[in-house]
Amino acid sequence: MTTLALFGGPPIRARAFQAWPHSDQAELGALAGVLTSRRWGGIHSGSQGEVFEKALGEYLDVPHVAVVSSGTAGLMIALRALGVRVGDEVVVPAMTYAATATAVSVLGSVPVFADIDSDTHTIDPSSVEAAISEKTKAIIAVHLGGHPADMDRLGLIAEERGVPIIEDCAQSLGATWNGAHTGSLGRVGVFSFASTKNISAGEGGAVVTQDGELAARIASLRDHGRPLGVTGHHPELGWNLRLSEFQSAILGVQLERLDRQLAAKTKGAAFLTSVLSSVPGLRPVPADLDPRVTRHGRFSLAFTIDAGAFSNISTSSFRSALRAEGIPVGLRDLIACPDEPIYADSAVRDYAHSRTVSCTQARAACTRLVLFGQAAGSGMLLEDPSELADVVRAVEKVHDNCGPLREAEHQRAMTRVPSDS
Repeated sequence: MTTLALFGGPPIRARAFQAWPHSDQAELGALAGVLTSRRWGGIHSGSQGEVFEKALGEYLDVPHVAVVSSGTAGLMIALRALGVRVGDEVVVPAMTYAATATAVSVLGSVPVFADIDSDTHTIDPSSVEAAISEKTKAIIAVHLGGHPADMDRLGLIAEERGVPIIEDCAQSLGATWNGAHTGSLGRVGVFSFASTKNISAGEGGAVVTQDGELAARIASLRDHGRPLGVTGHHPELGWNLRLSEFQSAILGVQLERLDRQLAAKTKGAAFLTSVLSSVPGLRPVPADLDPRVTRHGRFSLAFTIDAGAFSNISTSSFRSALRAEGIPVGLRDLIACPDEPIYADSAVRDYAHSRTVSCTQARAACTRLVLFGQAAGSGMLLEDPSELADVVRAVEKVHDNCGPLREAEHQRAMTRVPSDS
């Protein structure tokens, strides 16, 4: 049995996988063009922002797009544009990046945490139904990891209750549900262009909608509360949440590559899912792709680990051992949103009010999740299966060395136990 790299043995892979985010001379040319134009920001006719908005709208098949400074800013704008106010409730999944919930909280509204589906890790429609009250003003459906939430059932619930859906598409650009792009399925869609996302300008976001009246409000809220094209008239309270011309130019270049990269990532993910599914104790998320998911966004490739099949080692030890073998995997332990200090600890100065309907599945998933791909800051899913075979060999090596890992965990635990005096 080969010694784990974590304990001094040779790693399975010594060379790096492809980096993420990806860039080449096209981005450099786009940046140089903005630099020499001397028009680096603001909203104006013929701007890079306007050009990218048009391209993204055509890609998503939505008529109205507003680029903004971040995905979080986009959520805040969407909530405000839909009339969500102080004290109103917004249903959000219990497992998502904290910004989905904090965007609600910073507006003085109350996130209501619904549980996730144990197979897809997206928001559970049954839990959403239980979460809705007379105070509910919106539902945020997060397409986690690039997997669309169940927009059929959520759409029925929203229609029956008269509550709009905001799609949090931060991780799902390019994903489709029954052939329609995420972002085009709810009342509003919000995208993120942060460093790990499917296209990236370091930061940035976009808010999209089919509703022209709502689009005008969105455009106003991102630009000091003034209507689009107006410079000195401010009829409502807004923010400066505009995107720079440099970022818009980069995003235009990256959007052109998106479908090619998604095709490569789909191939890589299919290979790893097929082969790693045979490793005892590893289960892909989802186990089987819903036929309504006509394209997965492949922000990440997720597995859950059954500790019993790995000699009861912790998920943290499993991830650390893989990373030492040269396999980029997310090391951070996930926290269910209701357990974040901002919501769970009343002693925190900025303690925010929330309500939790259910969090059982979310908490369980957080303790067992293993993430490959952009979630770990890597473009590894773009690689050919011949390169990704190293991932398989590393997982098998860790599986075969569970005993030493478990012993190391035991020794660490013993050193933390104070001796009797």
